[in-house]
Amino acid sequence: MSDEYQTEEEQIEKIKAWWKENGKSIILGLVLGIGGIGGYRFWQSNTAEQAILASMQFEEVVSLSAKDKNKLISKLDEVESEYAGNSYADLAAFVAIKRLVEEKDYQKAKEQLEWVIANSKQESFVHLARIRLARVLLQMKKPDVALTLIKDKSSAFNSTYAEIRGDIYTALNTFTKAKAEYQLALSSLNSGDRRRSIIEMKSNNLPASDIPLTNITQE
Repeated sequence: MSDEYQTEEEQIEKIKAWWKENGKSIILGLVLGIGGIGGYRFWQSNTAEQAILASMQFEEVVSLSAKDKNKLISKLDEVESEYAGNSYADLAAFVAIKRLVEEKDYQKAKEQLEWVIANSKQESFVHLARIRLARVLLQMKKPDVALTLIKDKSSAFNSTYAEIRGDIYTALNTFTKAKAEYQLALSSLNSGDRRRSIIEMKSNNLPASDIPLTNITQE
């Protein structure tokens, strides 16, 4: 798996670790915090129960992620159907997507990423899913579709969006635009960011000018 994809993977791993460490204590804290106005009733409420059940289902998806892929997808479909809009369902999808990409099942990965974009209530998850979907579309040899997906997107992920646009323009042999996007990506990175060397290498390896489509056709 590429280094730039790994940086996005690390973000998901951090979120998973945070939920594992803090999720249940946050639920318990909410219960104790409103104890004077019916904490026990809150504990019995659908929201609290759903959060705990979703957490358990997510952990089962994680367990299945290293096992049979069909069982993994079957369980994921169950979780997504029952807990759409819950962050645990989003995370479960990302776990499965990682496995699907590793096995080059790009069509199924595409479907799952589109599900996250359509259903997640977390803006950061939607951005991550959109970025990963653009990468998957590149693997599927659909750079034009990938560019349409992220062309005008901006957020806290600006640097990553710029980098993937650079990758897309490179695939389209539009090297001047690719270099401009790589420079944009670099402009918002700290000097010690490990992505700098990767993006600089991509930019430095580009041809000096674009390759006309007519030349590509003739070759």
